[in-house]
Amino acid sequence: MKKILLLFVVVIIAIGGYFGYMFFIKSHDTADEEVDQLADEAYEIFLPNDSAEGQQMNPAERIESYETSYEQLIHEAERRMDEIVTEAQKEYVTKKQNGEDISFSYFFSKYNSAADRLEASTDEGFQTIHESVKENIGAKKATDLKEEFRQTKKQWRANLLAEVKGSF
Repeated sequence: MKKILLLFVVVIIAIGGYFGYMFFIKSHDTADEEVDQLADEAYEIFLPNDSAEGQQMNPAERIESYETSYEQLIHEAERRMDEIVTEAQKEYVTKKQNGEDISFSYFFSKYNSAADRLEASTDEGFQTIHESVKENIGAKKATDLKEEFRQTKKQWRANLLAEVKGSF
């Protein structure tokens, strides 16, 4: 039972991507097409476009539009993270049911790599929004948004750790 809990801890932490390159593990393909797609697929970012509306947006509408873009990015990142966790759990259960050896280093390497790539992809999507906010609204709002994003990532980490602690 302790091995199962330990694996769960390792997988959850790896999925959060918070070990990053702490152990200097280079990213590599996971040989799992679904996980690779979740980790590597670029986000579709929708930014405000005054010309498409035929009229100028007022500042409040513009800010709201950027906030909506940001919220969509966050929801999509959370969805992808949840799906990667589900894939890790399914793979573990399948290996266990088939009587295969469970290699903790295999799971850590595979899902840490996926988590690193998902984080990088999410950071790129955020950067697109951040740069546009900075250019079109101002540095203050861009800085606030960046801090909110940092806090969101910090909260993801805390939630994953709480989930692990709750499983003991």
